This record gives sequence, structure tokens and C-alpha cells, in this order.
Amino acid sequence: MLVPGLPFKIVQTPGLVLTLFEEFIDYRQVFTDGRALPDVGKTSWFGYSVGRWEGDELVVTSTGFTDQPWLTNDGYPRTEQLRLTERYRRTTVGGMDVQFTFDDPGAYTKPWTAVVRFELLPDTEIIEAVCENEKYVSRLYSSTPSK
Repeated sequence: MLVPGLPFKIVQTPGLVLTLFEEFIDYRQVFTDGRALPDVGKTSWFGYSVGRWEGDELVVTSTGFTDQPWLTNDGYPRTEQLRLTERYRRTTVGGMDVQFTFDDPGAYTKPWTAVVRFELLPDTEIIEAVCENEKYVSRLYSSTPSK
């Protein structure tokens, strides 16, 4: 979600929030069925996430990350000690702010926070992000997503 300009779709069900990413044709699961964050044995790129509602904010806590990728394209490192807290809040009809708090004692001396604003792309479908997909390639080089 921290790579600018790449669309994603959020799907909410009673016990699960899914994020479908166009890039790399990936998905992320956030369990909202009341379960606790487990001790995660095996690590993964997106970690293990549980969420809860606090008023109109979705609060997501994630652990169990691998130390393989960076946090952003700018090269911010992460380790398997990372604990990520996200706070999703709709700010306008067409906008959403997500506050990311990174707590990773293996990479940083103290937790740090960043707020990212996202814009709703109405009537836009995510598509397969492969080089052979002409719609995807044209989307990479245009300022507005193709429909």
C-alpha cells in the first residue's frame, strides 16, 4: 500500500477484510472475527493481521513479517520483530487516511508513524498486473487509471 499510484481494492465481510492488490496480483487478509493475534511461527511478506473497530476507525495489528522486503521503495528496512499498527479512517466521501505505526526494535530505536492519504477510484476495476496486459501497461504511464 505504500507504493504510490498502484490501485488496490478493499473488500469487507462480517469476519474478514481483504485487500486485493493489482501489483503482483496479491492479497492480504485481516481477520475481524474477534480472534487474538497468535504467536506466528512462520513469517510471511504481509504478516498475520487482526483488526477491530474503534468507532469509525478500523485498527489493524500485524506481526509475523519476514525481513526480506523493505517497508517502502525508499529502502526503509524491517526485521522479523516488526509489529505494525494501522488506523484506517474515511476522511471524505472520496478519501481515506491510513496511519501506519512501525514498531521494530530490530531496525529502529523507537516506534515511528506515517500518515498516507488515499483517494477513492470509483468505477475502476483492478486488473492483472502483467507486462502483456495492455491495459496495465497503459495505466503505468498515465496519470489516471483506465476503466
